[in-house]
Amino acid sequence: MLKLKRVDIHGFKSFYERTEMKFHGSGITAVVGPNGCGKSNISDAISWVLGEQSAKSLRGTRMEDVIFAGTRERKPLGMAQVTLTMVDPLGQHLVAGTHEIHANGHANGHGNGHAHPEEITITRRLYRSGESEYLINGKSARLRDIQDLFSGTGLGPESYAIIEQGRIGQILSNKPADRRAIIEEAAGIGKYKTRKRLAEAKLESAKQNLSRVFDILEEVGRQVNSLKRQASKAKRRARARIRFW
Repeated sequence: MLKLKRVDIHGFKSFYERTEMKFHGSGITAVVGPNGCGKSNISDAISWVLGEQSAKSLRGTRMEDVIFAGTRERKPLGMAQVTLTMVDPLGQHLVAGTHEIHANGHANGHGNGHAHPEEITITRRLYRSGESEYLINGKSARLRDIQDLFSGTGLGPESYAIIEQGRIGQILSNKPADRRAIIEEAAGIGKYKTRKRLAEAKLESAKQNLSRVFDILEEVGRQVNSLKRQASKAKRRARARIRFW
C-alpha cells in the first residue's frame, strides 16, 4: 500500500512560495483554517499531480488557471509545480508503463542512488506557455506512466481516495455502471481491466497491420505475375529475331 509522506507545492494556485507539507506514517492528518485560506487547493494539488485533466474539476476555466495569478504585492508566476512523495512500506516493485520503478527509486535498475529505498516521487509541472511535463523519481515520464503506476491503488483523480464536498452524494446517485467502476478500483481489479483493454487494442491494431500486409502481398503477387508474362513475351521475341536472322 502506498502512503503519502510529503507534498511540495510551488506556484500552484494560492501557493506563491514553495510550501512543504509532511504527513506522518500513521494516524490522521487534519488541515484546519478559515474559509479562503487554501485548504481545498491542497487536495486540488494532489489531484492535479495524479493526472487530473479537467480544469473544471480543479475549479478553474483553463488549466493555466492553476498557476499563481499574482496579487497586488506579488507578480504572477510562469510555472506551477507539485511533487508527491509516496512511501511503499512493503518495498515492492512498481511498474509505470514501460518503466519499471524499483524499490530503490531507480528506473530499469539505473539511477543515482540518492532516493530512499521505499520512496517514489511524482512531479507535475505546467508552464504558462502551455507546456507541461511529468517526472517519476526525477526522470521524464508520460501521463500514461502515472496512470499505470497508481492503477489499482485507489489513488488517482477519479478514484475513491479523494472525496470532496458533494462527492458522496454524487457517488450514491450515480448509475450502477459508474458505482461498479469505483468498487472495482477499490477491489484492485481496475488495473487488470485496463491492461485487458490495452491488450485488446494492441491485438486489433496487429490484425489491421496483418490485413494491410496481406493486401500488399496480393498486390506484389499480381505485379510479379505481370512481370513474368512480360519476361516470357520478351524471351519469345528474342528467339524469333534470332531465327529470322
